[in-house]
Amino acid sequence: MRWSALKELAILIAIFVALWAGFSYYNYEKIENPFSISLEKEAELSDFINKHLMTDFEFVQNQSLDSSIQIISDRLLSNLDSSQYEYKFHIVDESEANAFTTLNGNIYIFSGLIREVSSAEELALILAHEFGHAENKHVVEKLVKTIGMEALFSILTGGDPVLISEISKLTLSTSFDRMNEEEADDFALSLAYSSQINPRRLAQFFLKMKAKDQSALQEKLEFISTHPMSNDRIKKSSDYKLPDDFEEMPIPLDWEEVKSYLN
Repeated sequence: MRWSALKELAILIAIFVALWAGFSYYNYEKIENPFSISLEKEAELSDFINKHLMTDFEFVQNQSLDSSIQIISDRLLSNLDSSQYEYKFHIVDESEANAFTTLNGNIYIFSGLIREVSSAEELALILAHEFGHAENKHVVEKLVKTIGMEALFSILTGGDPVLISEISKLTLSTSFDRMNEEEADDFALSLAYSSQINPRRLAQFFLKMKAKDQSALQEKLEFISTHPMSNDRIKKSSDYKLPDDFEEMPIPLDWEEVKSYLN
């Protein structure tokens, strides 16, 4: 009886040691984003959405303006370790101050936003924020959370134009949650610093937008409704720690000239 008890104890100890060793040497990897889809599937869905948006909006066609946006983007992307996308920019002829990301690296910038920002560096912070949404798959996450993965794939396989239209509207109308916005902010502030652009410019823009939103202006500021600005988010940017020797490297663009391309 005693021998049997000792044997059982020895087995339990052996199991415990084996489990301990397994946990000790297990290679913990980041759990895959449960909302992710393959880049191929994302590109396919993006084609559907972008075709719809191309018929829904009027676009500004100006090579000089496109080149200016590319100069800003190149400064940022040259300081990004790696990117999942080749970003494509679409200038929408709308007076609202807004910008949004869809899928597969497509970023839409409203002409009203270009007129609203004070400098190329200010727009760079906003583009960096949109890059943060894209690189962190926030758009896919938003769609899956709202309509479900199964519905998303059924749209991919069916290509129903009515459903694609609804998905496109959803992409535009639904704001990101607080965690997504904070994650995009962190991405933008870090990328701006790496690109020798003052990260505090994001707070300057946010404060300007909030002041206009609270004024008697009739124009609706879509940027606030799609990118809610909490005081914590503004503080994070305005308090961003910079080394004493930090010097911003200006982006070589005359912003008044850039805005004239919209006329």
